[in-house]
Amino acid sequence: MDKMQALHAFWAQFGWPAYDETSVPDTAKLPYITHESSEDNFDHTIAQTASIWSRSTSWAEAVSMQKDIEAAIGRGGVFQPFDGGSIWIKRGQPFAQRMADDSSDTIRRIVLNIETEFID
Repeated sequence: MDKMQALHAFWAQFGWPAYDETSVPDTAKLPYITHESSEDNFDHTIAQTASIWSRSTSWAEAVSMQKDIEAAIGRGGVFQPFDGGSIWIKRGQPFAQRMADDSSDTIRRIVLNIETEFID
């Protein structure tokens, strides 16, 4: 598994469809997770975002997913292996923030800030 496959595997483990934010299919139905896909040389920290998307008049479903991801990352981060190394995924600051959606008042989006570091 290469670096980008490993990053995608991290986001796909939570039971919702996960997509690179530039490749969400037109047929995708909420809820799902979108994530940035970027990489750098070893030992450089990269600031990235992911978004939790759901459709509801309540934030409960989106917040529940946020808590699951927060727990998986933990306080010290989590290591996601790939061929030849691992990605150290840590919470960024602020970790989560709710975002409005101009297209619908029932779309709930939480943007997650993370830091990734590729380690050999």
